[in-house]
Amino acid sequence: MRRLVTAIVASGVLVGALAGAAVAALSLHADVRPGFTKDDGLLVILAIGSDIGPPQRPGDPLKGRADGIHLIAVDPEAQRATIVNFPRDSLVRGNKVNAQLVYGGPEQLKAALEEYTGIGIDYWALTTFRGLENMAEKMEGVEVVIDQPMHSKDAGSHFDPGPARLNGPDSLAYLRDRKSQPRGDFDRTRHHGDFMRFVHAQLRAEQSDLPQLVRMLATFTSNTATDIPADQLLPLAFLALEIEPEDVLQVPLSGGLGSTSGGASIVRLAPGDTFEKIKAGQVGP
Repeated sequence: MRRLVTAIVASGVLVGALAGAAVAALSLHADVRPGFTKDDGLLVILAIGSDIGPPQRPGDPLKGRADGIHLIAVDPEAQRATIVNFPRDSLVRGNKVNAQLVYGGPEQLKAALEEYTGIGIDYWALTTFRGLENMAEKMEGVEVVIDQPMHSKDAGSHFDPGPARLNGPDSLAYLRDRKSQPRGDFDRTRHHGDFMRFVHAQLRAEQSDLPQLVRMLATFTSNTATDIPADQLLPLAFLALEIEPEDVLQVPLSGGLGSTSGGASIVRLAPGDTFEKIKAGQVGP
């Protein structure tokens, strides 16, 4: 069985929440399980942000719409990673990809993306609006760099370009804003990936001792649903901190806009060679 690193997962998952949410930098290490070798290939995590969850939107988060969808592929030997950001309206299996969560939970979303990309996915992790806010608060805010004005009444964003440390509600607002952005949901999806990388860099800088790391893992487990084995989290979290932020490549997918026969807006993705590179084991910058 493969081993995975949490600090990044924890970041990738943060982003999944809002429409995006979740944790950003996974890593593996051969010392964790003696039986692991480079022949095991890449580790791939699906980070999901559900739009359902109390108190804002009561219901089962596992049956909500996946408004944050990110594949995180890690090369365990080279300690490099690629984060692929999917717009929520991407056309997959004849429907919007975010609806796959509604139809069959994380496992169906995982299966749909495996079919579409040709990439095997090892684990999934899902969080909600509240889960994202809680994790950002436990980090005492997330340090980001705002790349363009963000002022949306609907999302609650009120940010000018430049560095900022976002608390829980502001992190959610940053991740939800699409209406004030020039490219709408494409910009919002890209900001999800940016946020994951910001979280990863901050975790490496600040999670320097065991008590801090244990607290972060406790926050992660209490604010996410995941099929990652619990006994892998702590030792793998230490290893995740070894990956360099500059060795993480972010790929925000885009494509042409269209509509279904029923009039729903969709995105016909143009991924280029992104998936082929991952399948060939080429991850990172």
